[in-house]
Amino acid sequence: MSDVIIVGAGPAGSVLAALLAQRSIDALLLDRAAFPRPKTCGDYLSPGTVRLLHRLDLLGPVQAGGARRLSGMELVSPDGTTFTATYPAPARSDGGRPYALGIPRATLDALLLGHARRWGVKCLEGFRVTDLIREDGRVGGVKGVGPQGPEAYRARLVVGADGRNSVVARRLALHRPHPRLRRMALVASYEGASGLGDHGLISVGDGSYCILNPIGESRINAAIVVDQAVAQAWRARQDELFDRRLATFPRAETAVGRMRRTGPLRCLGPLAYRARRTAARGALLIGDAAGFYDPLTGEGVFHALQSAQRAAGCIVRILRSGRPAAPLLARFDRDQRRTLAARERLGAALQAILRRPAMANGAARFLRYRPALADLLMGVIGDLLPPRALLSAGALKYWRR
Repeated sequence: MSDVIIVGAGPAGSVLAALLAQRSIDALLLDRAAFPRPKTCGDYLSPGTVRLLHRLDLLGPVQAGGARRLSGMELVSPDGTTFTATYPAPARSDGGRPYALGIPRATLDALLLGHARRWGVKCLEGFRVTDLIREDGRVGGVKGVGPQGPEAYRARLVVGADGRNSVVARRLALHRPHPRLRRMALVASYEGASGLGDHGLISVGDGSYCILNPIGESRINAAIVVDQAVAQAWRARQDELFDRRLATFPRAETAVGRMRRTGPLRCLGPLAYRARRTAARGALLIGDAAGFYDPLTGEGVFHALQSAQRAAGCIVRILRSGRPAAPLLARFDRDQRRTLAARERLGAALQAILRRPAMANGAARFLRYRPALADLLMGVIGDLLPPRALLSAGALKYWRR
């Protein structure tokens, strides 16, 4: 019997397992995949994520793994209005300018899992969790199918870190689709010289948007986000849909025009969903298992690391303090859902603008002549500043030209 079972060995699960191992807490990692494994993602680490990796002593290995440094984003509105925003330096800084990183998720996940293993964490790959073990009304372990057939593992706590289709969240009846936002991402990879330099690209169109993230020396991750109904209508011709939509983003099409597309087109979605709660008796949800809104703000890995840190503190207190677990789990859930709600409000505001070309054009023109405000927005989107920073007393001067 383990102290903790963590379902999912992605960034949230691997970092949590390592943090617990550093505190001499026995954690068992379970994942249905064999690593390194492909992962459909934006392959983007926000400046806030970079800061968290630094605090976890993981930034060096990630950078050594071939990550590409990005200093900001070029943004293009539906009418072609273009401006470039950089990540702002926080008030307290070591003097270095914040930056994002582009790195394939397969590389990142393998690095983080390797870090956990160096701390002595055991990971069972190829183990597919199918259900939870219930004991006296609480979660006491998991059931699943591994290389040797059906197996069961027990633990004092179970953590669902198994992403957007979390088995743990579904078996706890906590997973629910977003009531309004139904979007899908079409993702492709390109190789060659892009001309984007050290910036990513966000192009907004009529009913969709395109994000290009440079990765390594000569790769680009290209994602086009469309309504779910559109993606389903083109189910048998999604490559054609991708090419047609790419042609509506001239700057993005130019950036990848001389590059070679590699690998198959991948489709992910619907993107947005929620969890009714992020904790139950004997169980917690972290990372994307706890909810996800939209890829524009690139918060996925940041939330994974942040929630892993928060969960580690909660688990240590539960296992070592002798205090009742219920209040500690309730506090964990309350704090995490408050954070998720703030990000969802920001995402909802951005989506309201993105869905209306006239508003998107107006916002782009407004920000183009207010570079300090554009940089501040990038700081919020980049997980360096809380959303409320846009309306703080210090930010009001940036709203005036």
